Formats: sequence, structure tokens, C-alpha cells
Amino acid sequence: MQSDRSGPVTTRRQLLAAPLVGAGGGISGRFGTVRASTDESLPASLDERVPNLLDRYDVPGASIALIENGEVTWSGAYGSADPADGRQMVEDTPFQVQSLAKSITAWAVLKLVEQGELELDDPVGRHLTSWERPDAAYSWADVTVRRLLCHSAGLPTGGYEGVPLDEAPPPLRKALSGHADGPAARPTSEPGEFRYSNIGYALLELLLEDVTGRDFTAYVADEILDPLEMDGATFVATEGLRSELATEHFVDGTPAPARHGPASAHSGLYATAADIARFVAAGMETSGEPVGRGVLEPEHVAALYAPTVETTGFYGLASDGAGLGHFVETLSEGERAVMNGGQGSGSWHWFHAVPGTGDGIVILTNSERSVQLIADVIEAWTDRSGLPAVSLTRARSWIRLPIWILVGVAAGLALRLGYGAIAGTRTFAPLSDRDRVTRAVLGTLAVVTFGLWWTVGRETVAFFLPVIAEWVGLALSAVVALLLVTVLFPKTNRGEPT
Repeated sequence: MQSDRSGPVTTRRQLLAAPLVGAGGGISGRFGTVRASTDESLPASLDERVPNLLDRYDVPGASIALIENGEVTWSGAYGSADPADGRQMVEDTPFQVQSLAKSITAWAVLKLVEQGELELDDPVGRHLTSWERPDAAYSWADVTVRRLLCHSAGLPTGGYEGVPLDEAPPPLRKALSGHADGPAARPTSEPGEFRYSNIGYALLELLLEDVTGRDFTAYVADEILDPLEMDGATFVATEGLRSELATEHFVDGTPAPARHGPASAHSGLYATAADIARFVAAGMETSGEPVGRGVLEPEHVAALYAPTVETTGFYGLASDGAGLGHFVETLSEGERAVMNGGQGSGSWHWFHAVPGTGDGIVILTNSERSVQLIADVIEAWTDRSGLPAVSLTRARSWIRLPIWILVGVAAGLALRLGYGAIAGTRTFAPLSDRDRVTRAVLGTLAVVTFGLWWTVGRETVAFFLPVIAEWVGLALSAVVALLLVTVLFPKTNRGEPT
């Protein structure tokens, strides 16, 4: 669906007038939420804000689509699909949507359940006929279809090394056996606990092929993509698609070459924001169409959205649990939200939806620097749509807390040092016996903390939150510098009784 910039899009509830909640002060001007006027529609608001967010977070481009009343009502494109050749982002720009493909794969597997070809609690080995399962430390009998879908089968967390799009990747079965720059598909931890696994979805791809006797990409296109009218979605990277594909970018802004691997089920889908929005909308009821749009029965869509295992780590920050190919959370008003994210070597993508209200949003970007941008746009969507705050935006507030703590510590140290200089109770005496042990500990702590941040911490945080990482680095550097000044300028005995 093309963007209609001529006027506001009618929504099913009155748009809220409250501005977005953001951090205050000078720092919030760099990583806080963009505030906007209170009398505009969400599409108009996004038209105003997203270009500013792209500039703020140094993200080349983004494509966004909205769902209301279970229907795709609007899409928009911003920035550049490829800054190097001046190609602008348009609504029809395709992206490699990474792990958003897992949600489509889950629909394909549930289609087989609906057809009676398999059961969710079947051990996966019951249906794998073309591949010999490697020996494992844990029982294959506990590796079920359901557990693969919700990342609790105990399979390795890694994936397979990709190759350029114009090269053929290693065969899927070779990769699953551990002979394609990745671990073998086997349970390496106790099945039952959440452990995100791309390899689990590669195994589901093989399962689908063995059950249907068809190529995975052809089956999903015929049974899911085409019936849902995802006209721009495909697992096949043709020459024409490659010329239109959004160019991805690493955190430092350099282009990330497009690659593909042995498996398509976990990250091999190419689609536009509107394509993904049509898929998300299919899980919602409208006045004229049922949940599932005739592709899946409503009870099987409900199974996809049911929390199956509690999430942990990064996934636990943005969700309450994992469903089948989706992550889920319960909002403050009791509604269930479903979402999924996709991250590649140069991109972040996200969709969030509340099936019970018919609201949803899809955000596709071509940069690793996009998590904060996505959180800002999600906050704009929930605010303007009258929805409760979601975990992703609440987690962002907690992530900012260390910066404010460091700023407070730096301010306290600066005031303390300034008072000492004015009162004459501190002087430059690095070799003084005064509080020597305490000063030595402070100095060592400052140097070690500074070293750990710049050698390990900064790179880790910058991968997910580059702008936050910049401010943490600045605030931490100020604290370390002030601690070292404190060490070099110890208190004197001036003013103390003799």
C-alpha cells in the first residue's frame, strides 16, 4: 500500500493529544523521544518525526506500515535505501527481514498441523526421513515441533555463515550435520528452557520438506505468502530483487554485503513493510474477514500467540514469553500483544501488534543502529493509538538509567573537588601519605573500569544501542577523570585540629 500524504488516515479511536514522554534536558535531545504537536494523525506525526530520528541515530532509511481494525491502512518510506548510489527509500523497497521469517515459518508449520500431517508435541525425529540425526548428549525424543517453534528444544544458539547472494550456499542437510561453518543440529542443553536458536528453525525447514515432499520456499509461497497477498514477499533473491534491495549498514555506517545461508526458514525472506503488515493483519479479525484469513483456523492462530515458555535475557526485556514463531506480552489493560524482531549484519526490523484491538505496526530499517529508533516509533504508535506502554519502550527507560547515575556521580565529584579547591582543603600531592590506600583503590578501580568499557563494554552496548553507548562512554570518561583528579589532589590537614 502506498503512502497517502494528502491527509490524515481515519482511525477507529480518537487520537490522543498527549505528547510523547521523553527524557528531559540536553542529553535527551540526543537520545530522548522526539516530541511533536498534539493535533496530528499518526501518519502525519511519523512524517514529521522519522526523518529527525534517522538523523539523530545515524540510520540511512526506514519503511513503516500501520494496521488498524485488522487492515493495513498506511505505509511510508523515509531516508535512503542506499546512500552510496543515492537510491531513495520507497514503500516498495524490499528488505531481507531476517528473523521476521520465523513467524511466517510458524504459520507454515501450523498449516501442516491443521491438515493433520503432524502434531505440535510430536518428536521431530518422527518426521525427518531424509537426514540422519547426529548423536546428542540429550534425548532427541524431547525435541518436539512445539519446542523448536518456541526456542526451547535445547539446540545451539548460533547460525550458519552466509555467502553472497550471487553464490549458492551449502546444502541444508550438510549444514544441519555441522559441515557448513556452524554447529550441528542437535540438543546441546536440556530441552524445555528458552534458548533462542536459528538452527532450530533450519531443522523445521527440513521437517516441512520431508513431510510435504516439496521445496520449503515453494510450499510457503503457495500456502502462506500468496493467499495472504504478500505480493512483494519471496525467499528467492533474483537479480531484479537484488538491485532493489535496501543496502544494510554496520554500526560504523559501512555497507554490509547482502548474504544468504543454507536455510531460509529463520532469516531468508525478502519483503516490504506492507507485505509484513498484511501478514500481521491476518492474525486479526475484521468486520468482513476472520482471524487467519482462511489460511489458518482461528484456534491455530491463537496457538501461535499463546505464551509457551518464559523468555530470558534480552528477549525477556521486551516480552513475557515466547509463543510459536512470535514473542508475547500482556499489557497493563489485559490485552495480549504479539511481536517479533529481526536482526542481521546491518539491519533491525520489528513488528508489534495487539490482535484484540486490531492495531499493529511494522518497522523495517537498513542499519544496526536502529533499536532506539524502533523504540521511539513504537512509543509514538502506542501513544497515538491509545494503547498501554509495551515492554520494549519501558526497557529503554531502564537502559538510560546508568547514564543519569553516571552524570549524577560526575556532578557530585566535580562539586566536591571544586569546593576543595576554593576552600584550600585539596592540593596536588600524588605521593602524599594521606588516604594512600583509599586513593590507590579508587585509582585502580577507575583505570580498570575505563579499560573494560573501551575494550569490551562499549562494543557490546554499541551493537544494540550505539547512541546510548556514546553517552555512557562520555559520562563514564568524566567520572574516571574526576576520580583520578581526586586521587592526585588529596585532602590536606588544613582546617583540622592539631
